Amino acid sequence: MNKNLLTINRYVDLDNSNSLHLIEEIRSFIRKAKEINPKLKSYHLYDVGFIPKSDLILVKLYFWN
Repeated sequence: MNKNLLTINRYVDLDNSNSLHLIEEIRSFIRKAKEINPKLKSYHLYDVGFIPKSDLILVKLYFWN
């Protein structure tokens, strides 16, 4: 069985955000992504990367199946 890594990038605005809001936004995005693309249902979240920018954060979601 082949294992595949899939990466999704998401920009999150930092205005009016705290860490709990950021986590909830990531959870919501993952649910929506799995609804839109049924192939993602066979993938599991493997890792999350955060790259800060001046007024937003680039969130990198790594999925593994």
